[in-house]
Amino acid sequence: MKIRSLLKLSAAVALAATSLAAQAADATLDLYLARHGQTAWNLEKRLQGATDNVLNETGKSQARQLGDKLKGVHFAAVYSSKLARARETAAIALPTLPAQPLPALAERSFGKFEGMYEDERSGDLGPEFKARAANPADSLDGGESLDSQAQRVACAVDQIRKAHPSGSVLIVSHGGVTPLILAHLLQLPTTEAVSRIKQGNDEVYLVRLRADQAPAVWKLIGKENLEQL
Repeated sequence: MKIRSLLKLSAAVALAATSLAAQAADATLDLYLARHGQTAWNLEKRLQGATDNVLNETGKSQARQLGDKLKGVHFAAVYSSKLARARETAAIALPTLPAQPLPALAERSFGKFEGMYEDERSGDLGPEFKARAANPADSLDGGESLDSQAQRVACAVDQIRKAHPSGSVLIVSHGGVTPLILAHLLQLPTTEAVSRIKQGNDEVYLVRLRADQAPAVWKLIGKENLEQL
């Protein structure tokens, strides 16, 4: 009797372990990556970086549109940058689910270039910034290097994935952060991701992560952007 009971127990344990392994293999995590809405500096084409600007009226409208785009998605959690423009976007888009601010998702500080115009209005600063920004180790005279930013963003992504092995999670961050998230998830060189991925203030990406598949990426397109299909 004891042997028979032990065999039944062993079989039950083995079955439970097999079931848990199958569930782990089937686990899917959907990461929705949104950029904050427009600010006055976005509109003026100024390098915003770590400057803590709030949304303008267009940005607030974009945040409401973000909420409309995401209707019907059951989010387990929302994470945002600590900066006001990202926190405000998350709060307007999903008012019933408070965002958890993560400092590691903040935009990079651009040092002496912070606030400069991204056109000829900044004179010699523009060409200097373009040349120095190509060096991922350059902290731009009191700012942060791209290497440093990429490392902290990767840590934030790993933290989120550990807390949420499956389900749907929204991350609201910045134009300079989303490429780094994708670089980490898709195993792209940092400089390549930053140069090739340009997310608008009103754009949302979806990254689907499964244990047995390569990451898949979609861009959510509304009727106002059908030409992107």
